[in-house]
Amino acid sequence: MLVCDGEAAFQTVFHFHLHVIPRYAEDGWTLKAASPERDRSLLDSDAQAIRDAIASTG
Repeated sequence: MLVCDGEAAFQTVFHFHLHVIPRYAEDGWTLKAASPERDRSLLDSDAQAIRDAIASTG
């Protein structure tokens, strides 16, 4: 499964978009994604924002 949504996925009508791609041995299809590094302080602030959002829904 591959989720493609938002501006980064070139959507012009914003909605949840999910691709389900069946795979077979030697089908020749690959997905090569670079794993960007994010500064630790940004990761920590993202994690705190998620914790805060979860806490506010309870």
